[in-house]
Amino acid sequence: MKLLFLENRYKTTFFEEIIKKLIDKHDIYWIVQNPQFTPKVGEVVLIPFPSTKSSDLTNNSINIPFDKIIKSDRQINFFKKKDNSFFYYYAYQIDKYISEIKPDFVFGESTAFHELITIEICKKRNILYLNPSSCRYPSGRFSFYKHDTLVPYKGSGEIMSRKEALYTIDNIVNKKALPDYMKKVRMSNLKVFNDKIKKTISYLGGEKYNTPNPFVKYKIEKLKKQNIDIWESNSISEIKDKNLFKILYPLQMQPEANIDVWGRKWRNQAELIEKIIENIPDDCQLYVKPNPKSKYELSDKLVQICKANKKIMPLSHTVKMDDVFSKVDLIITVTGTIAIESILANKPVITLIKTLNNTSNNCMFVDKLSEFSEIIAKIKINEFPKNSTDEKLSFINTLNKGSFKGVVSDPFSDFNCLEKDNIENVTKAFEKILN
Repeated sequence: MKLLFLENRYKTTFFEEIIKKLIDKHDIYWIVQNPQFTPKVGEVVLIPFPSTKSSDLTNNSINIPFDKIIKSDRQINFFKKKDNSFFYYYAYQIDKYISEIKPDFVFGESTAFHELITIEICKKRNILYLNPSSCRYPSGRFSFYKHDTLVPYKGSGEIMSRKEALYTIDNIVNKKALPDYMKKVRMSNLKVFNDKIKKTISYLGGEKYNTPNPFVKYKIEKLKKQNIDIWESNSISEIKDKNLFKILYPLQMQPEANIDVWGRKWRNQAELIEKIIENIPDDCQLYVKPNPKSKYELSDKLVQICKANKKIMPLSHTVKMDDVFSKVDLIITVTGTIAIESILANKPVITLIKTLNNTSNNCMFVDKLSEFSEIIAKIKINEFPKNSTDEKLSFINTLNKGSFKGVVSDPFSDFNCLEKDNIENVTKAFEKILN
């Protein structure tokens, strides 16, 4: 079987360890965009950086939805890149290599522009693109998500015993368990410095498509700190008002595939918050909780909106979810992990992207924001649906069955992902879906 993997910086090292165990049974290929992270295992196709003279820069013969891909590109959205002609160059190159390789499966993230291009090419050619990624809960597990969606492909089929499932639910509800990506990993200053050097070398060497201009990034980081300071100066540290209907919107970190790709429709969170305010009754207060590690989602526009509108209360970065979860009446999220936690705690929650979570009674998918008023009215008179214990057990086991044991990460973020037991678990999951 022919397996094609996409280079994604440090994640490439993790995939290499899996490939070492698969290479005896399968033909392994790579498409590499950044030569600084070229793998040593498998047959590598390195896409050369485009030349300004290249006719491929204006070649739009590949019929894929470029507007959709560009809308999710972090370089254009956050790092002030203006020119998008490189999308056409890379689409032409990737399409050419895929037509030559004819892979049975393609594996990669759904984050970087070359991955999003590959996903659309795979859709067009009816090739299954799978993104191995944390399923959030239960922790220590991951799913193979189809293309650029949150739809899991197959799964382990493993069902927890009632006792184990109840224990897992209790840990999630009482915040004793965290998704793998939220677990703190110590990172030395030397490691961070070496990473910056490597990225700078990449940029100077021609990789200006996934790697931001260091000077632009410096200015954006400076602006980010200023916005955090402004936010904090206007924030509150607790929820006191008992008379108003309280809604919580936890900001999702950006750039991140979780909202920029999976929640593409609502990726502009400043505009989304404005629209939420327009569609909720006057007796509602919207509390906006920043991510503890705020990045570029805390834009100038968002900071000013939350500062100027009396129906919005910005919460301090020091406020933990535990501090506010029980005090609000409704949670609204695009694709946040908070949806799973709300389901298991029987907290009314609305998601703006339809996922597996919406199979649960108390997790409503809303396509039109005008539906908010009707849902809020039901919550006020206690007619919003809840989950029985058995329904919670069924839901957590649905997540368990659609996932596999193992942590998918990269050695820069989490060196433990390369531990022998973890590599064996993840390899078994690959083998199961390939078989």
